[in-house]
Amino acid sequence: MRLPPRPDHRDVVRPRTTPEAIHRLINRLTPRDLRIMRLVHRHRVLTTDQIARLEFASYSSAKTRLLTLYRLRALERFRPWTPVGSAPWHYLLDAPGAEILAAEHGTTTREWGYRRDRVLAVAYRSSLDHTIGTNDFFIDLTGRARVRRARLAWRTARECEQQFGDVVRPDAAGHWSEGEHTTLFFLEYDRGTEPLRRLAAKLDAYHELSRLTGHQGTVLFWLPSAKRAENLHRYVGDPPVPAATGVHGAHPADRVWTPFGQTWQRTLAELGAPVPHQLFLPGWDEAGEEPDG
Repeated sequence: MRLPPRPDHRDVVRPRTTPEAIHRLINRLTPRDLRIMRLVHRHRVLTTDQIARLEFASYSSAKTRLLTLYRLRALERFRPWTPVGSAPWHYLLDAPGAEILAAEHGTTTREWGYRRDRVLAVAYRSSLDHTIGTNDFFIDLTGRARVRRARLAWRTARECEQQFGDVVRPDAAGHWSEGEHTTLFFLEYDRGTEPLRRLAAKLDAYHELSRLTGHQGTVLFWLPSAKRAENLHRYVGDPPVPAATGVHGAHPADRVWTPFGQTWQRTLAELGAPVPHQLFLPGWDEAGEEPDG
């Protein structure tokens, strides 16, 4: 069970959610600040390091600006308890920030679906590390897209649930193009907590999705160890849909993916599945903008 976030008794006293506080926040926000708020809301929770890699040229400048956004109540933050050392700050969208983003959509926070208590509940969930790990996969690919001739389109778990939830619930889905290669994929981020039979059963669900809708991508199992990958290959044998395994700690765009039934590894781009681009791309946000200084 995850313990509650550690309180910081030296923390600043922040303003209440009032019209004056929201107007003050609006006057202080930059375009990058708004991007950060949207990213944090879309991905549920991001750490200082993750936001720095996405939007800043240095960790120091990220830390300084995020503290300002926290004090202005654009963002909320917490630091999970750890038995040794200190965990990084984890950022969530705060209520005044949600008011501004909801207004962009011409609606209220209630109509937009924001509830502060539900957002804060992320801090107490046992799935927090899983969410952070999945987001790291996205951030790694986003960074690679900036330095190579590559493109990434991404859908979060929440967005996948809205589209595919009756059949499958991937941790994310993506479209990765590099050079002349393109791969559409579903991500299954694994921390070694599920039995192999449950992972294998997910492949049958993806086969059903393909049969019902025509959506077929490569199922990527991102696993905590090479031994677990070896055991999953042995358990599954010949999968009903294209699938491959990779191991935490490597870069997901590199030659680290082992397709089922094969022994040689491929890059993410080389895993390309025969799926028309238009099945996935409409409405997807594309990553890869350069971070600001």
